[in-house]
Amino acid sequence: MAVLVQVQMNLVFAILLIVLFLHAYFNFDRKKTTNRLFMWILALTWFVLVTEIFSVVVNVPNLKELITLNKIVNIIGFIMSPVVPFLGYMFIKEWPTRFQKEKIKVNNIIIIPLIINGIITAISYNGGWVFRITGENIYERGPLFFIFPCICFMYVGFYLYFIYKHRSKFNYAEVIIFSSFFIVPTLATIFQLIYPVYLSTWKSIAIVSVITYIFIINDQAYRDSLTGLGNRLAYEQFSQNSYNKKMNKLFIVYIDIDDFKNINDSYGHYEGDVAIKLFANLLRKAFPLKQRKIIRLGGDEFLIFFKEQQKEVIESYIQNLDEQVKVFNKSGEKPYSFSFSYGVAGYPNDDENESIAKLLEHADQRMYKYKQKRKNAEMNIESIT
Repeated sequence: MAVLVQVQMNLVFAILLIVLFLHAYFNFDRKKTTNRLFMWILALTWFVLVTEIFSVVVNVPNLKELITLNKIVNIIGFIMSPVVPFLGYMFIKEWPTRFQKEKIKVNNIIIIPLIINGIITAISYNGGWVFRITGENIYERGPLFFIFPCICFMYVGFYLYFIYKHRSKFNYAEVIIFSSFFIVPTLATIFQLIYPVYLSTWKSIAIVSVITYIFIINDQAYRDSLTGLGNRLAYEQFSQNSYNKKMNKLFIVYIDIDDFKNINDSYGHYEGDVAIKLFANLLRKAFPLKQRKIIRLGGDEFLIFFKEQQKEVIESYIQNLDEQVKVFNKSGEKPYSFSFSYGVAGYPNDDENESIAKLLEHADQRMYKYKQKRKNAEMNIESIT
């Protein structure tokens, strides 16, 4: 009965994972490195769940004709299992920069434990180092079994250390969700190591994979596909949440790229998209993560929301953006250069009873006045010369 329950639960999770994988395959942007990595995690988790089903089914006493199959199934499971936390580590390294670069960088040293695990596991077919199958076709742990969980825990440690070290690059929800992705399975693995009869590890990984998948889908719904910044839906959500919380300190910076149409006309719309992404990266560098929410409202227009900030501090961030733009222009990376106009609105400076939509209108008007002021100044300089 216990074996039947184990198999049934694994089958349920395996079916769920294959459905999620197919949904991801047809709905994810597979050009994104993080999307491909997560799809591999789903696929390998499904694969190991299936091998675990077979390992339970063929582990039947006195059926000696299944000994070879029992060994092969366990070898495949032991070799593939550490690959999942390894891919998880690669996934978390790519997540903060998923909209800024596309090439994945792998340090060859961290692959060595996978190779060691594969060699020791393969030798276990006859040597019984990691596991052995008795003459009665019963699975038993080998003397070097401890190497297998140690390698898995090592990658989990890398994963959690990266999140801690680069926590400023993650928002609060990301830290909670992504930390849970391996903390929960680690606890389940420790439980399984103590009580081998309960196969809890891969079921827990399946559960947190589903939760993480829902989080990723939700995150993508509120992201601008070109820049990775918040989109108009994110603006509407933030606006509604701000109204519900009745904030008494909130500032909006409305930013518009000057003469962006000239970039499109001179270099084409593809290069225009590249320019938008470059400017979005300058915004990320100029405004600290924990203090802002950046949204691409559309075209070359951007919003930055600040909670509980002094206007003087916000002006210093804008000055920082101006410095970032000057550095980019001097670099000669592109044949064109950037300049921008901005407007700031918020309370306590403006009326606290006004909605975010009204504040946005004020910021837009002030940005337009700033742009006209700059144009008039440039025209005066041209007329003098």
